[in-house]
Formats: sequence, C-alpha cells, structure tokens
Amino acid sequence: MKAIVVGYDKNRGIGAENDLLWMRDLPADLRNVRKLTIGKSIIMGRKTFESIGSRPLPDRQNIVLSRTPTGVEKVITAGSLQAAYAIAQFPVVIFGGASVYKDALPDVDTIYATEVDASFPQATIFFPEIDMNEWQETSREHHEADKKNKYAFDFVVYRRHIDG
Repeated sequence: MKAIVVGYDKNRGIGAENDLLWMRDLPADLRNVRKLTIGKSIIMGRKTFESIGSRPLPDRQNIVLSRTPTGVEKVITAGSLQAAYAIAQFPVVIFGGASVYKDALPDVDTIYATEVDASFPQATIFFPEIDMNEWQETSREHHEADKKNKYAFDFVVYRRHIDG
C-alpha cells in the first residue's frame, strides 16, 4: 500500500514560500496527519523536510528525497522515489511537496486529503489535479471552524478505481 497525505485549499494550494498555509490555524489537521503517519515510512522532498524544521517526525521512518544527505540522525536520504520505496520498511505515505506528489501519484492507491474551505492567494505550491475517472471519493468528514480551528475543512479519502 502506498498513500498520499495532503492538505489543500479551494484552489489546491498547499504552500507558499516553503511554508504551509494554515499549519498553526488547524490543529485538527496536524492531529489527523499524525494519526495517518505514525508507524509508517514517510517520504518527502528536501524542501518539505526543511519546512518542518529539518528534523525527523517521531515514531515514523523519515525518508528525504535529496542528492545530498541531510546529516540529521534518524533521517534517511534517498536519491529517487524508487530508491525511497526500496528503503521503506513500513507502509509508505507520501508527505510532499508538490513535485513529489506529482511523481508519486501513479504509484499510490489512496489519497488522504484535508480540503480546507478557504482560499490563500499567497499560495505558490499546488497539489496536482487528479483524474476523477481514476479515483473515487470513499469518505468525507466535515468539520466547521471553531475556537481552535480557524477554517472549516473536510477530511476526505480517495481510492484509486481498480479494474476487474
């Protein structure tokens, strides 16, 4: 099994200037990402790794795609997505960023998306469109904005159609 975990706004924006758009404003999203990735092999690009503070996320196998080693303990560097898959010791979760998502999309069977009910005009990084002839929404859990979460959002699961 290979999956993607991603959060995006109404325009599919996921980031701006190497930073997440709503990280401090949606703690429920952070908890959900943690739940989905604990005990998994997470694969991310170098810029995503830097955006989370150039540190490993605990209780996960952290694999960073880069030509040069990070030099960070408990972080494995892989030169390609295929090499990262070969290194992975647990179910794989693609963790970002945009080019890694795009390259991994043909390989995954599940997308765990947080769809944020807001638009961020400063977004410069976007999640690729998915072909809904290949994917099916299998669950959606809506959450209204509240005291802790600044924006309304949905946790959505998409699964790839399997022919046959």
